[in-house]
Amino acid sequence: MSRAVTGLAVGIPARDEAVRIEACLRSVRAAAEGLDVPVVVVVAADACDDLTVAIADAVLAEVGGPRDRVVVTGHRSVGAARSAALDAALHLLGHPPESTWLATTDADTVVDPTWLRQHLRWARTDADGVAGLVRVDWDGGPIGLPARYAESIAAGGTGAGHQHVHGANLGLIGSRWVQVGGCGTGPEAEDHELWRRLRRCGARVLGVDDLLVTTSGRLRGRAPHGFAGYLADLVDPALEDIA
Repeated sequence: MSRAVTGLAVGIPARDEAVRIEACLRSVRAAAEGLDVPVVVVVAADACDDLTVAIADAVLAEVGGPRDRVVVTGHRSVGAARSAALDAALHLLGHPPESTWLATTDADTVVDPTWLRQHLRWARTDADGVAGLVRVDWDGGPIGLPARYAESIAAGGTGAGHQHVHGANLGLIGSRWVQVGGCGTGPEAEDHELWRRLRRCGARVLGVDDLLVTTSGRLRGRAPHGFAGYLADLVDPALEDIA
């Protein structure tokens, strides 16, 4: 089966990500080069107290498309911010949801050069949603944490068919997004909530191994129990002060 997809809408939530948002946006825009469909990128800058908005605006003015935007929100919730970013991207692209593929990542994440090309490839199959894998930038992290992380994710698999779901690396067809009402507006675990909603409505969702991103290995994140909190829980107290 081949689905007719005419555009990609990318949504990125960000809260006080002035240090990392430029690298994220440049990687996403680089991944959009050479595609045969238009790509719209929207950053939802949520309750930011730093220069996230100014930096994101400047980067998109330099390398972004004509419909790329930074929208400012005050939700203080990654779920609400991710929803706002994806909803705005879908609207700005202006294509029907059934022919628009939504992709989302995080502001502390750099996507691989083929990230959007692979999203588009999956969009043109019968998959309704795909969850990619997340590599971690361990620069400066505690000794032993990479091994404990690898051990912790092994049970869920690390190849095609894996069971991991990360907001930093998800994609789905727009019509399913509209059908299930998005990912919810919760302050955490909105990615898993979206996956549950998709499964409940009978969507075909897959864990895939050809969508790759690299996310920050920081141990203090913006969502109380997000990926950074997950990493922090893996730290050996005897080694936590060792870089």
